[in-house]
Amino acid sequence: MSEVLSTCCYCGVGCGVIIETDEQRITGVRGDPAHPANFGRLCTKGATLHLTADSTARALYPELRRSHAAPRERVDWDSALDYAADKFAKVIREHGPDSVAFYISGQLLTEDYYVFNKTVTLRGLQAGVANSP
Repeated sequence: MSEVLSTCCYCGVGCGVIIETDEQRITGVRGDPAHPANFGRLCTKGATLHLTADSTARALYPELRRSHAAPRERVDWDSALDYAADKFAKVIREHGPDSVAFYISGQLLTEDYYVFNKTVTLRGLQAGVANSP
């Protein structure tokens, strides 16, 4: 069993976490008592962070449901992204650029924010990003 110090990725606080691993997989996460942002305390999302590393609970490929009544079907990435882009474009055409918003983590790197803002701006949306507390 080993431990790795890291930062929780969920919000902009940047709580310190101690990741517990058996060298093959993450087995647990707990708050870092020496970290000044949280002094060992974690919210519910941070306390269950290790569950996100379980690949059996993750989507491994895109699935698409073309209507509410239709079953999900496995599709390739280009088809899934084109479908989502078309849906966003339709909403924006019908309701304006303020009708779409994105909720992203405050733990993105500067480069990630840059790419996100460029992508949003190129799509004609408001480029401002509001972080969670």
